[in-house]
Amino acid sequence: MTNYSSQSEIAITNVRVSNFRSLANIEVELGDLTVLIGANNAGKTSFLDAIFAAIGSGRKLLSQDDVRLAQGEAFVPKERKVTIDICIRPIGADGAVTERFSEGSFWTSLWGGTGIALDPIEFYEFTPIRTTLSWSGSKGEYVIERKFLKEWRDFQSWIDTPVQSTQVRASQIEPIALHFIDAKRDLDDDFRKQGSFWRRLTDDLGLSESDVAELETALSGINQTIVEKSEILQHLKINLVDLQKVVSADSAGIDIAPVARKLRDLSRGVDVSFSTSGAQSFPLARHGMGTRSLASLLVFRAFVSWRHARATSGGDKVHSVLALEEPESHLHPQAQRSLFGHIKAISGQRVVSTHSPYFAGQAQLEDLRLFIKHGGDTKVSKLDVSKLFKLDDKRKVQESVIESRGDILFARALVLFEGQTEEQALPIWAQAYWGASIHELGFSFARVNGTNYYPFIWLANSLHIPWYLIADGEAQPLKNLEDELRRANLPDSTTSPNIIVLPNGNNFETQLIEEGYLAEIEAALNAASGNDAFLDGFIEKNHGLSYGKLKDGTDKGLRDYKSEGGRERAASDAMKTQKTKLAKPLAHQIVGLTDPSRRFPSTIGNLFKIIGAAHGLPTAEDVKL
Repeated sequence: MTNYSSQSEIAITNVRVSNFRSLANIEVELGDLTVLIGANNAGKTSFLDAIFAAIGSGRKLLSQDDVRLAQGEAFVPKERKVTIDICIRPIGADGAVTERFSEGSFWTSLWGGTGIALDPIEFYEFTPIRTTLSWSGSKGEYVIERKFLKEWRDFQSWIDTPVQSTQVRASQIEPIALHFIDAKRDLDDDFRKQGSFWRRLTDDLGLSESDVAELETALSGINQTIVEKSEILQHLKINLVDLQKVVSADSAGIDIAPVARKLRDLSRGVDVSFSTSGAQSFPLARHGMGTRSLASLLVFRAFVSWRHARATSGGDKVHSVLALEEPESHLHPQAQRSLFGHIKAISGQRVVSTHSPYFAGQAQLEDLRLFIKHGGDTKVSKLDVSKLFKLDDKRKVQESVIESRGDILFARALVLFEGQTEEQALPIWAQAYWGASIHELGFSFARVNGTNYYPFIWLANSLHIPWYLIADGEAQPLKNLEDELRRANLPDSTTSPNIIVLPNGNNFETQLIEEGYLAEIEAALNAASGNDAFLDGFIEKNHGLSYGKLKDGTDKGLRDYKSEGGRERAASDAMKTQKTKLAKPLAHQIVGLTDPSRRFPSTIGNLFKIIGAAHGLPTAEDVKL
C-alpha cells in the first residue's frame, strides 16, 4: 500500500495522459516520491510537461506541436485532442488514502459541490480534474479547458468519462499547483529571472514600512558617498549631463546609483558566496554548474517550506507538487547519492526523472516507473512487489540489484552469468562481435554471484527489460538455475530461447578446453603469470596431490596430470586458480585469432546471435562488408 505525507491531507494518486507528444495513452500511479526512469526520448519529460500543463504554477503555453503525431502522419488531425486527468484523494494521519475528505476542511470548501465526486461502487470521495487541449474552429486556434470529472472510470474507458459543465477556476488549482524545475536550473540565473523561486522569496523581504524607509534613506546616503568619492563616477556623471540637451530641456538631471536605492530592487543584485573548507569564498556565478544546480534545488526547498508556513498560518492548506528533471545534472556520483536525501527532505509530492543509477538506486522498488517506447508510443511499467516469491526477496532485489547495479534499470537488455570470468571476458567478446562496447549498445552484463538469478530475472520481467542468460552445465549449478526459473514462473532452460546452458556438464573453463582452445589458454596463463611455461610448472608442482575432501570426509581423489588428457585437466585446474588474472588475456587471445570461425566459442557465439537477432544488431563482420 502506498503511503503519502499527511501534511496537506491530500495527494495526487493517478495521472492519465492521452495524445500528448509521444504519450498516446498512459496511466501513472504517483507516490510521495515517484522516480521516472528510462532511455532518452522515452517520454519522461513529456509526462512532467503534461502534469505541468494540467496544474502547473505559471502559464504553460500549449500548441499543435504538443498534440501527438502518429507514425506516418504529416499533420495532426484537427479532431485529435490532448487529455490529461489527475485524481486527488484525501490522506489520513497515517499517510494512507482515506474514503472521505475531512468535513469542513479547506479542501471541501475549495472543491465542494462539483469538485468532489463519489465513487458509485466503493463510495469513496475524490477530486478528478480533466485538462484538454483541442482545436476550436470558431477561434481558429487550440484552446485549453479544465473541468471536474463526474467519475473516475477504469483505464480501458477513461477517455469517455463525462465532465461537469463549469470550468475549474484558477483559485481551485493554485493550492495544488505543480512547480517544474527542468535540467537547465541555475541559481545564478534565478537571481535575475522574474518569477524564479529566489525572486518570489526575496521580492518581499518581510520588513516593516518604518524599517524600509530607514534602510532606503541609508542606501541613498551610501550612493551619494560613493559617487562623491569616485573620480570615475563623477567623470561619467559630467558626460551624461548632455542627455538633457538631446532628450528634454525639462530633464531633472543625471543621478548614478551604484547601489540599489529601493529594497525591492536589492534581490536583483543579490549574490550568494560559497567556499569549501580552506578555500577562498567565491560568488556562485564563479562556481561550477553542479554547485549552482544544487543551490537552485535548495532554494526551491526553502520556497516550499516558507509557502507552507505562510498558508497554514492563515488557516489555509497548500499541497506542494514538484516535477524535477534530471536532478543529477553536473553532479559527481557521490553528490548524486547525497542529492537523493535532499530531495526526500522536500515536503509534498515529488515526481523526478533521472538517468542516474546512483540516484535511482536509492529509490524504493515501489517508487520506480519505467518509461519504454514501443512502436513509437510510450508504455509505463510499475513494479508490483506483492508478486515477489518470498518475503525476503524484496530485500534481495533492493540490495543485490537496485542499490548495487542501478544501471540495470536503464538497460536496453540484460545479460546474466555466474562469475568473475564471464564478467571480465564477455564484454571483450561482445565488442569484437558487434564492433561496439556493451555501454554503446545499452546492454548491462551482470554477475549474479553463483546462481542467485531470481532477483535479476524478476526485476527484468517486471520492467519489461529483455534478458539473456549463459549458465554452467554442471549438475548442481544447473539444478539451482532450474529452481530459480520455477520461482519466477518460467519454463525450464531447455525450452527458453534466451538461455544458453553449456553442454556436457561443462563449466566456462572446461567448455573452452573441449572446443580446442588449449593453446590459447596456455598463452593466456603465461601472459597472466609472467611465466613462459606456467602450465608445465603447475603440472610438476601439483601432480599427485589430493583434491581435498568432501563434506562427509571422503577424499576427492588425486590429481593426475600425466596420463592421457592430463594436460587438459591441468589447464582446467590452473584456470580456476587464475580466474581474476586470466579472463581478459584469454578473451583477447581468442578474439585475436586469424581464423574468424574460431574467434567466438560456440556457446558465446550462439548467445550473441540470439541477442543480435532480437535487437537488430549487425555483427562487426557485417558492418565491414
